[in-house]
Amino acid sequence: MYKNVLLDDGRNLAKKAQIAQDRGDYRKARELYLKAISKLGDACEISGDFYEVSIIRSQMSYYKHLYSQLKEVSYSDQTPEPAPVTPQKDDKKDSEIIELLKGSGVSEHVFEAVIKIAIEISKEGREGRKIGTAFIVGDSFNVMDKSRQLVLNPFKGYIREEKLIFNPDICDNIKEFAQLDGVFVISGDGVVEAAGRYITIDTGNVNIQKGLGTRHSSVAAMTYSTESIGIVVSQSGGLIRIFRHGRVAAMVKPG
Repeated sequence: MYKNVLLDDGRNLAKKAQIAQDRGDYRKARELYLKAISKLGDACEISGDFYEVSIIRSQMSYYKHLYSQLKEVSYSDQTPEPAPVTPQKDDKKDSEIIELLKGSGVSEHVFEAVIKIAIEISKEGREGRKIGTAFIVGDSFNVMDKSRQLVLNPFKGYIREEKLIFNPDICDNIKEFAQLDGVFVISGDGVVEAAGRYITIDTGNVNIQKGLGTRHSSVAAMTYSTESIGIVVSQSGGLIRIFRHGRVAAMVKPG
């Protein structure tokens, strides 16, 4: 009974933290996220259910990511605008990511988590062989509307917390399901909505480099027709292409 009280308190605190973050009260948001994480941690300690513990830990991981987004923010009421900085290498990279994600509703942490998995798939393959796969991130309602299942959706029926991209178990599942035909659909806040999804929209509106296959052209077309971001891992060579507005916006070559 006490465990359920802790869980409810933790989740309510996290909701209040997100509201505070949305209105720009970052100091309050940080404080509430820490309290939420503490409550969930206490619930985790007294739960005897391994399955429940894994879900709670996944929630804690998600809230820690949200908290980390705020750790570099200046909270001084007397200096509401950030001071100008001289762009460094990392600053340039961050600004490019921010520009890429603008208008997509995709969190930076979600984008980075998907790229990390894509790199691991590119490097490791599966069962000793190279594989290609693709992710459509953001604007998931429209993406789902413009696609259909090739196979039964392995993520259907699970609650939101069980499908977060930050959950280590989910990452392992994604690597396994990457062998399926079709694409993964992931919401802007990191919920894996589907795997094995077939894109049904016309690819005639996009013009991509010759030699790229139907996976690339389909993903490009989806990003042209929606506000999503496409990430494609090539089976040959493992090069990762990032699509936005129907074109290649960036490429990642795993080391």
